[in-house]
Amino acid sequence: MATLHWQGIVDLLVLTVAIFLLLRWSREARALRLALSILALRVGSLLARQLDLVITSWVLDAATVVAVLALVVLFQPELRRALMRLDITGRAARPGQASALSAVSAAAWSLGQIRCGALIVIARKDSLAELVTPGVALNGQASEDIFMAVFQKGSPVHDGAAIVEGDLITRVGAILPLTQRTGVPGAYGTRHRAAMGLAERSDALVIVASEERGDVTLMWEGEARLVNSADELLTTVRMLAGRAGRRPAARAWSLGRLRPREPGLVAAAVALAALVWSLTFLFPGRSIRVRTVPIEFIDLPPGLTIAAQSIDTETVEVWLRGNQFLLDTINLDTLVARCDLGTAHEGMNTITLDPGAVEAPLGIKVEALAPRQVNIRLRTSSQARLIR
Repeated sequence: MATLHWQGIVDLLVLTVAIFLLLRWSREARALRLALSILALRVGSLLARQLDLVITSWVLDAATVVAVLALVVLFQPELRRALMRLDITGRAARPGQASALSAVSAAAWSLGQIRCGALIVIARKDSLAELVTPGVALNGQASEDIFMAVFQKGSPVHDGAAIVEGDLITRVGAILPLTQRTGVPGAYGTRHRAAMGLAERSDALVIVASEERGDVTLMWEGEARLVNSADELLTTVRMLAGRAGRRPAARAWSLGRLRPREPGLVAAAVALAALVWSLTFLFPGRSIRVRTVPIEFIDLPPGLTIAAQSIDTETVEVWLRGNQFLLDTINLDTLVARCDLGTAHEGMNTITLDPGAVEAPLGIKVEALAPRQVNIRLRTSSQARLIR
């Protein structure tokens, strides 16, 4: 008899979280169709194995491998960014210095007032090397004058972004990734879309001065705020830069962030995980394996003890049915056949064993046992002591 243990529940939960993260990443990277295709191929392969379609399962397995390779090759930058955002190595924080933040705020506001477009990035914890083009190396002290010169229309690098790391302007003319979001405000131009794209993919603070409207917008971690003065911009930037040493609560790749605004992805992940889990554990397989397992006697009546047992009934042969994968991976050495002596009496007893006597792992079915009957003699404990 197969029983659902805590291991099966944990497997289902882990599979659900993994599929959810895959679907969310693939949606952001515009690889949702490919990810769903991979999952569909995997489900089809499991179903083909259950139906003994050997060649079909081979073809589907090969197609799954090809699809995974295509995902890795075609979306390598997106995968690299996703791994970078996990912050496994614990990179050191690099908040901007007070003087640099003051220079950035003053310059951004001044550029907005004269309707000169500008895009300034303040790096915090995440590395930006994989997200932006190198641009032109500068490595100069951050100052309002340099920003004003960089973003003048006659400057060859005015269309790109200036990158601030610590108290230095490390690069200018860098190109940022555009947002993949739909529903972007119509007033947002290329600079705003680039700022949104970088803010979605890293913890950097991105400041945009609009050339058309003269306003200044601060973006970070999917948030956007239109500021009303240089002082407000400086205060907000200082507050956010000071958080660089802490893990932001709203990071897109936090495992605990199953937001209610993503019910569709959550439902899809649960459904797909349940389907894969069911095909793996709940459907009977076509493979049969015979194991020799020991007999364990349980519920021995009080005052009685085992006096004699047939040598040939110390173990039984068990026929197990399941799919080949489970039979090869699950540890079957712990199986025992439990012989219930709750109704036994003094003297010779013949106990019949049914398949339910063996508690098989989930996904494995006990087809038969041999021998089906166990002969055992019981005597009282006092008789056992007299014999000794």
